[in-house]
Amino acid sequence: MNKPACIVCGNPTGGKGKDFCYDCWKKKESGEIVQCEKCGNWIKAGEKCGCTKTFSELPHEGFDHCVLCGKETEGVAFCKECYMKYPNHELLAMLNGQTKAEQTNTQDEKEEKSNNRTIIVNAESKSKCITCGRHTDGLLFCPICYQKFHKKQLIFRITECSKVQLLDSDYENIYECDDGHIVKSKSERDIDNYLYAHKIIHAYEKAIAYSEKDELHPDFFLPNYLGDGKDVYIEHWGYSESNIEYTESKNFKLKIYRELCKKKKMTLICTHETTDAKRIRAVLDRKLDIDFIKENEINGEDT
Repeated sequence: MNKPACIVCGNPTGGKGKDFCYDCWKKKESGEIVQCEKCGNWIKAGEKCGCTKTFSELPHEGFDHCVLCGKETEGVAFCKECYMKYPNHELLAMLNGQTKAEQTNTQDEKEEKSNNRTIIVNAESKSKCITCGRHTDGLLFCPICYQKFHKKQLIFRITECSKVQLLDSDYENIYECDDGHIVKSKSERDIDNYLYAHKIIHAYEKAIAYSEKDELHPDFFLPNYLGDGKDVYIEHWGYSESNIEYTESKNFKLKIYRELCKKKKMTLICTHETTDAKRIRAVLDRKLDIDFIKENEINGEDT
């Protein structure tokens, strides 16, 4: 009787019930070979399988890890937790088009560049995703972008009633800073990391009351930055010119901040996504220079 063949190389295995020969088993255990998350073939680590297989239904065999979170499974492509999060058609789309939910920093940069492009949505292309341009079934988002953005607030610029550009995909996300703070955007992370690197004591979104029941949460609080009892707050403004709701919120906050500057001698420093985000270190070097900060005023409101 012939011995079972190794599922990787085809050589005889050690006996009944064994899928690998000894050499391939060693390669699997050491991570030298990995299983393609799409077709289930075994390939060298770091290499693309090159398979063109697409799934018409969710597979029940051929996988040993969830393609979204990496948890071990027994043949299925998704663990129970991930399976319960999304409808089947979205899981199927992710399986065929995107095998990992979490992207590396390099992938984030590529997606950010892609997201900043303009998508044309008109009568001829009305089934395009408004963030990436992939085909949809008449919906605003493809399943992949829906999975990525459905818990976030997005800001778009729409021109000529057909040109759609995603301006800010970072709002209401989760980013961990060097000091362990958790913030909502990449720009806030950059500001927090700057403060930490320069050994500036700070807190994130510390509440400041402006009435008996209401309070604001400036992005950063710098206690005693200008001297004993002379605190400084930082507010980072987003794409206000492209979002009516955001503009109204910003104007409301600025009105309250002006009152606080007068009544409570508050000092506020403003930074802006549109003009400061790409050079935030240089901007903070200038705006946090104690010799140039105007106490009890709003600094950099319009610049």
